[in-house]
Amino acid sequence: MVDVLEQAGVEVVFGIPSVHNLPIYDALERRGTIRAVTVRHEQTAAGAADGYARVSGRLGVLITSTGPGAANAMGGLLEARVSGSPLLHLTGQIETRYLGLNRGFIHEVPDQASMLRSLSKEVVRVERADDVASSVADAIAAATAAPQGPVSVEIPIDLQYAETARDSWQPVSGDEGRVDRAAPPAAWTEAAERIAAARRPVIWAGGGAVRAGAEAEVAALARRIGAGVLTTPNARGVLPEDDPLSIGNLSWDPEVRELLGEADLLIGIGTRYQGPNTENWRMALPATIVQIDVDPSVPGRNYRATVAAKGDAKAVLSFVLGQLGQQPREENSSWLDQVASVASRARSRLRSAIGPQAELLDALAALLDEHTVVVKDSTIPAYTWGNRLLPVTRSRTAIMPNGFAIGLGLAHSLGAAVANRPSPVICMVGDGGFMLTATELATIAQHQLPVVVIVFNDGGYGILRNIQDKQYDRRIGVDLGRPDFCGLARSLGVEAESVSTAAGFGTAVKAALGSARPYLVEVDVDAIGPMPKPYTGTSRPPSTPDR
Repeated sequence: MVDVLEQAGVEVVFGIPSVHNLPIYDALERRGTIRAVTVRHEQTAAGAADGYARVSGRLGVLITSTGPGAANAMGGLLEARVSGSPLLHLTGQIETRYLGLNRGFIHEVPDQASMLRSLSKEVVRVERADDVASSVADAIAAATAAPQGPVSVEIPIDLQYAETARDSWQPVSGDEGRVDRAAPPAAWTEAAERIAAARRPVIWAGGGAVRAGAEAEVAALARRIGAGVLTTPNARGVLPEDDPLSIGNLSWDPEVRELLGEADLLIGIGTRYQGPNTENWRMALPATIVQIDVDPSVPGRNYRATVAAKGDAKAVLSFVLGQLGQQPREENSSWLDQVASVASRARSRLRSAIGPQAELLDALAALLDEHTVVVKDSTIPAYTWGNRLLPVTRSRTAIMPNGFAIGLGLAHSLGAAVANRPSPVICMVGDGGFMLTATELATIAQHQLPVVVIVFNDGGYGILRNIQDKQYDRRIGVDLGRPDFCGLARSLGVEAESVSTAAGFGTAVKAALGSARPYLVEVDVDAIGPMPKPYTGTSRPPSTPDR
């Protein structure tokens, strides 16, 4: 198994040792080529592997025990699945002779494979010791094949202890990099023709564009045809957001929506047009849509695609650019001016909506460089300005949970920090989400990862509190009190400081980044001051009809 991981270029794994995976850990230690990072909860193992994969663009690997350990990882596997992150999940399994008998063997879970299959692209159970290596190799191929996602491999403990022939598996010969010389599909040609004819185009880039490594092609296409570039949260930085063509992650803005209505072509690249980004598909898109996606089931799923160009985004865009290069094109300067002015006004409008937190935004933005990764948990500052206004100039430096669940920010930050060393990682998290994985401060401290955890403390689940205040005029279960977060951090080996002013926030974060060590900065959000309008997100009662 270690032979296979080495050939795949794996340098680090995340997990927790258990009686049902100790032979795996022992093999890693004996070989000494792959670093094992022990976390405090298996959900973090999955989240850290996910964060590592998103920042590095490489395979993330997690190791769990069978039964409870594998079950604990499910929340992180869910996030990896909806995010299209390539993960290899290695989990132990009970002895082969007891499988499926439900006799109460230690750590036994009835039909664990079905549990894993609900979230994994594939689940593989090793049935012979000689099949361990080939099974892991096949799982890696499945995880990294488009559309990417997590793949789980169950290895019964008796097979982990069994003897196996060293020649039972041979490395891949190396022809996986061969170029497909087949003629491009007709849809690619039609896409190029539609794009060439457009005079008011908009590109909407999603995480698929980043996973395909198509940043240069997206930027080249935008400049070639004079297109504004709207992004999902996961594609921020595909075009630097200080570029005049960048609209960024601002699809919520009414004027941006008007701009889309005036566009004569929308080019969707690696995006599903998710509900939160389109107000549950109420947003009107241009009549002509070219949708590029490696997953053939995506085009037309949420909006009708005039042209469904199915294929790897980098390959499709390279072909389109080649076709456009043969045709002269006149620049539409009025459209370019309109794109730039709409984007500028949208940012100004959102900035005014966050009130005194604009000072926090400015202080943090001044401290970032292109190598700093910012991970956002699901919290009001992340939703309102972290995901939309905090500047991003390079892809894979802005990470957020696509399942919109709280609690994975610290896990993502841990994996991101391993991938991003020596540059720092900033984790924006609310007090509610932080408490789900607060014990991972011990992991970050143990490995001295340069993670700066910024806890925005409003004493509870802020978004849910605002929704309850608006819809019910009463609260239940959303006020959490105010634990001593700084004291907790220090007890786990992390320096900490509490701030209550924007100036103090900037000073504390600067010191934290300068220390190059684990650090926690607690922000008293109430002392900073309220936003002009309480933020309630994009949710609404289900009685409101959807399109």
